[in-house]
Amino acid sequence: MKTTLWLLGYSFVTGGLLTAFSLIEGFYRYLFSLLALYIGIRFFRRFETLGMRITFFVVSIVFYLLIAVIVSAVIYIRDNPDAISGV
Repeated sequence: MKTTLWLLGYSFVTGGLLTAFSLIEGFYRYLFSLLALYIGIRFFRRFETLGMRITFFVVSIVFYLLIAVIVSAVIYIRDNPDAISGV
């Protein structure tokens, strides 16, 4: 159970950082990329089995896609309030 929570925590943070990298323009986007790389390296040092590493990679990508879709939907709704009200 503890290992699963660590896996989900590391994956969620990495997915969030990758989402920030893909949505932010400018120099700061590379900072998010480096932070995601650093989190991945820390995870790989902590968990050395191949199965955990593959699971981390897959779950991070799933979190990245979910967070990116949610953030994009919120930005769309914020910028286009008429689309929601049907006016």
